[in-house]
Amino acid sequence: MISRFRIGGSVAIRHHRHLSSAAGELIQTGIDEGNGVAILVLNRPPANSLSMEMNEEISRSIKSIDENHPKVQSVILASSNAAIFSAGLDVAELVAPDPDRLPQFWKSLQQVYIDLYGSRLATVACLTGHAPAAGCFLAMACDYRVMYAGGTVNGRKHMPKIGLNETQLGIAAPPWMGQLLVRTIGFRRAELALAMGTLFPPHTALEIGLVDEIVPSDTVESSNHDALQALLPDKMKDQMMQQNAVLQQSYIQAARFAKVPPQARVASKMLTRSEHLEDMIAKREHDTDHFCGFITQEEVQCNLREYVQKLKTKSKQK
Repeated sequence: MISRFRIGGSVAIRHHRHLSSAAGELIQTGIDEGNGVAILVLNRPPANSLSMEMNEEISRSIKSIDENHPKVQSVILASSNAAIFSAGLDVAELVAPDPDRLPQFWKSLQQVYIDLYGSRLATVACLTGHAPAAGCFLAMACDYRVMYAGGTVNGRKHMPKIGLNETQLGIAAPPWMGQLLVRTIGFRRAELALAMGTLFPPHTALEIGLVDEIVPSDTVESSNHDALQALLPDKMKDQMMQQNAVLQQSYIQAARFAKVPPQARVASKMLTRSEHLEDMIAKREHDTDHFCGFITQEEVQCNLREYVQKLKTKSKQK
């Protein structure tokens, strides 16, 4: 069994704390011990792409709450960018990679899977923006996913999408990430989605079980407004409230999780997850070798360079 899972206690008093990452504030954290809820805000502009440092900060932030705030029972995982939850892996880690850094980068992503998917904390992904590739992985590793139904963000039309679209980049999702999609939406749907690199709009994502709830922009639960305002990191309050509707629903679900007796909730969570976490730990070195061998193939590198060039061309056209 995995020994790192720890069950926290209940709480009777309200106490708010706002913390930030030491590494360039990649993660902003808010703690509400009174309601047993915390928030982690991904804050690596422009797209919260997952570099090794970003991965390490996600893991560090989860462990910090787990170990230092036993009264907290649930965490909202959100983005400082209303249009993008996370764009996935940082391509700079993959194109002409440093052979010494590449294995460490991959192990840092494996560690995010272990720490997020296996956390004693109930985790709620707040998806106002797009969540492709490893952004989708972050969401799937959570216990619950709330997604914006679409409308406008920053005055522009916005329809978020979610999925493992790696094949569209000329690479493949790692086996453990692909299997997470299989467990989330079922074998045949996942098989086809992985092959086609499908990104799902909100209503379809809800229909297939990739998200648990979708929220129209005009759905606001005003009774939680003050609690949510107090929870948000001070530097993030104004920009985060652009995501008010989805944040409110995420907070409601996080508060529901926090009221469930933690011993029972964590034990139930591990019934379905411990086998897969143990498998990751057992096969970690093999998975790292497989990834490094795959990503450094010349054909794969060529695909990645073409993808980067397309991004540059698209950026110039804006």
